[in-house]
Amino acid sequence: MNDDRDEDSIQTIQPTNIQDVNWFLAPSKSHMIRWMLLASMSDKKTRISFSGKPGEDIHSMANCIEKFGIEIKKNEKYWDIFGKGTNGFCLPNEVLDCRNSGTTMRFLIPQIACFSSPVILDGDWTLRNRHLESSTNSIEELGATVRMSERKGAPYSITGPLHPGTVVLDVSTSSQSLSSLVLLGPRMSGPIEIITTGESVSNRHAALTFEIAKLTGSKAILDKKEKIIIQPWTPKCPEHVIIPSDLSLAAFGLVLATVHEASFDIVNAPNPKDGIGAEILYDIIENKPTKEMQLDLLNCNDLLPALSAYLALGPGGRIRNASHARFKESNRISKTIEMLSHFGLHVEECEDGIQTEGRQTPRMPENIVDVYGDHRLFMTAACIASKTGGKLTDKGVWKITDPLFPKQIGFV
Repeated sequence: MNDDRDEDSIQTIQPTNIQDVNWFLAPSKSHMIRWMLLASMSDKKTRISFSGKPGEDIHSMANCIEKFGIEIKKNEKYWDIFGKGTNGFCLPNEVLDCRNSGTTMRFLIPQIACFSSPVILDGDWTLRNRHLESSTNSIEELGATVRMSERKGAPYSITGPLHPGTVVLDVSTSSQSLSSLVLLGPRMSGPIEIITTGESVSNRHAALTFEIAKLTGSKAILDKKEKIIIQPWTPKCPEHVIIPSDLSLAAFGLVLATVHEASFDIVNAPNPKDGIGAEILYDIIENKPTKEMQLDLLNCNDLLPALSAYLALGPGGRIRNASHARFKESNRISKTIEMLSHFGLHVEECEDGIQTEGRQTPRMPENIVDVYGDHRLFMTAACIASKTGGKLTDKGVWKITDPLFPKQIGFV
């Protein structure tokens, strides 16, 4: 077991038979977190509607925004955000706890750097083990002071203010630091000039940030060849925003259907344009490939655990351009391979992904499967265990993105 995990937090899953998989998707945290932050900096109420139950990542951002003095009224099918304008955030009088949400932490690092007094930002043991140098370095270049743990991670004590200036930003491991600087624009007194370095990853998520910012009045343009200029603006959010479902979560339904040789249908499938890279799942679901596949996850590395399992159970093949998956809640490449090996599934690590033979038969793990606090590892393992049976660490970690997950695969 690792760090502050409860040693009794073991999930036992009994084998079952599933003939039809009808998968319901939770709201997209990528869309909702971005809209929540911009709505809090607008000068009026914004209603954010969704289907399903928001995961804990979304609640983590909401809890932190509320500590800025922003009112959020939560209802079953919508949340109302009462914005206070670009200068409306209050200095938090307690630690901002991002829990497991790396997105929340990356997006809030620049926001709290706008305060002249120190603010402490923390999270759970998985966040404390993640190094967010691109985020902390960027605000230091704009004038902030950052103090961190001996392990060079959270908790962070950050003191501003920030000043207009130039940031040299490495975008080779994540696009979230770039997105966080775009969302910082409304609180700046002048422009931020961003010079990106490295081969950019998760480009669809970055494009989503620029798109949503543009809808609220930003003039910023995502240009990989030129400097990116973020001018201050006052967000003018629509009165009503509808959040699409999170297509990436359909990958677990695909694993479940494959291991049980069952039919598969997505109950609330989003428009492909809202898939943020995960729309590649539609091709797999519709075509039902039988030959080895070549999958490019440059813009959707969150799919790696589930699609690695899918390839091993199904057609086999290769996943490429996913090296940035090593910088998630866990090293998702090596830990996915380790997790699958517990089920007797052999997957090889490559420099930028994995490769595997297909049509392998899973078996019940002999030992408890450690998922290292990673919700996507847990959900992938749980789908396989629904066929074989098994015990997994980190019971409840699915709530980070999909609170209804247990009902979907038949355990409580």
